Amino acid sequence: MTIIPQPILPIIVDSTQLNCFSSCPQKFYNEYILGLRPPDLSIDLHAGAVFSATLESFYREVYTNGLEIPQALARAYATFTHQWGDFIIRKDRHPKTPENMWAAVEDYVNTYPPRSDLVQPYYTSGDASFEYSFAIPLDLPGFPRHPVSGDPFIYAGRFDMLGRKNGIPVIRDEKTAQRLESNWSEKWDLRSQFLGYCWALQHVGIPCNTVIVRGVIVTLTSIRQVEAEKLYSNHLIGRWFEQFKRNMNRLVACWNDGYFDYNLGDVCTQYSHCQFIPLCSSSDPANWYDSYEVRRWNPLDRNPTSSNAVPTVSSGNQPQMSMSSSGFAHTNSGAATKTAATAAFTSN
Repeated sequence: MTIIPQPILPIIVDSTQLNCFSSCPQKFYNEYILGLRPPDLSIDLHAGAVFSATLESFYREVYTNGLEIPQALARAYATFTHQWGDFIIRKDRHPKTPENMWAAVEDYVNTYPPRSDLVQPYYTSGDASFEYSFAIPLDLPGFPRHPVSGDPFIYAGRFDMLGRKNGIPVIRDEKTAQRLESNWSEKWDLRSQFLGYCWALQHVGIPCNTVIVRGVIVTLTSIRQVEAEKLYSNHLIGRWFEQFKRNMNRLVACWNDGYFDYNLGDVCTQYSHCQFIPLCSSSDPANWYDSYEVRRWNPLDRNPTSSNAVPTVSSGNQPQMSMSSSGFAHTNSGAATKTAATAAFTSN
């Protein structure tokens, strides 16, 4: 059956989408507007999502239910097996097997025992923030409206823990990888993802400018834990915000023009190669559509490509956002994101 993907400009944007657009607008068009993805699900995305869900379960058992580490790990293992499901790794000798990823969970807990960890959960309304998500309407000066619906875009994100270190709010985020790069710590110095997280927290009234990055390096023969602490100045966060605004205006301009620029540079061969090289090389990209599946990116999901239940706008109807008494923001697709307060859905 021939795939005819429908161009849909997302109403919800996150750092992954924006970084893609900055590096190559045409890749953004193929991946996030047409929704094209290779048939095989990404083992890196899957393993990372399972690791995150398992740690969240473990921390809940420790901090909320008061269990000791062995009992908490036993319950977290049930979460691990459920989240891993029947996922099959199709790459030979890939280190992120279920056995290695569970060993990485145990090693992480041994490296950072929860009760003596310098990063403790941040409590809001009596609840510990084991994982934190936000969705902020960009009803702010200088930002464009969605060209189809006329409503504000929504900036969304998710990180592993909103915590406290030495009494101040910090973001803690885990990054699983297959090798430790020589510049692993420095690569976060100008990380737009983390600058955006800090801006989002400050926007909803949480004065955070610090990110604790924890690397979980999983190889075929070993597991290693590394950590970097990054402090972002208000000047740098402000610079990110201005660039964010410019990128959003450029994105809407591409949509209105009906043309998304090609990079045609080193980005085409980074990380082995871009998955859309056949499309960019062809005089008729549609001839290649059958080599892909349509799976829309959902920034509100722990594993963003696991399903197509994502709020999108194609004909002028924006998903309705509303606050419930539990503090969750619901969309008409059934997706939900926990926010710090109702203020997350109002503009300054």
